[in-house]
Amino acid sequence: MKDGSPQNVSRVSGEIEALRNDLGALIGELDRRRHELFDLRLQAKRHPVAVIGAGVVAALVVGGLVAFAVRSRREAQRPSRRARETARALSRLMEHPDRVAAEQSMRDKILAAAGIAAGTAIAKRLVDRLVAPTPAPRRARGNGAAGEVRTHA
Repeated sequence: MKDGSPQNVSRVSGEIEALRNDLGALIGELDRRRHELFDLRLQAKRHPVAVIGAGVVAALVVGGLVAFAVRSRREAQRPSRRARETARALSRLMEHPDRVAAEQSMRDKILAAAGIAAGTAIAKRLVDRLVAPTPAPRRARGNGAAGEVRTHA
């Protein structure tokens, strides 16, 4: 099994080299295809119908969303709709007056307290940085350098 003859070694080395060359060629082809796949201009040239179709679909979706938003906003502004919603709100108020000023849940109270504490800590740090005293400029030590005024007490 373990035949280390020079003939076997050269045969196995040849096979390894051939496999290595084949693998290198395959990797090169994959790299070329990857570059082609992400080249948008090339893809647009190769598939113009798909690009036009995607553009039309995107335009229709955006146009539909804009039209829906405009229509719903106009509908909400109509006086009859506003009167109907006001009437519903008043009927809910009459049916359940205890729900008008509902009590906060414990989770909401804890989150509010944590938010206030975090906001306070951040605000305090910002104020401390802004109001912190600026260090006095260092004066050159010496015996009466130019521009230095000495006062004696």
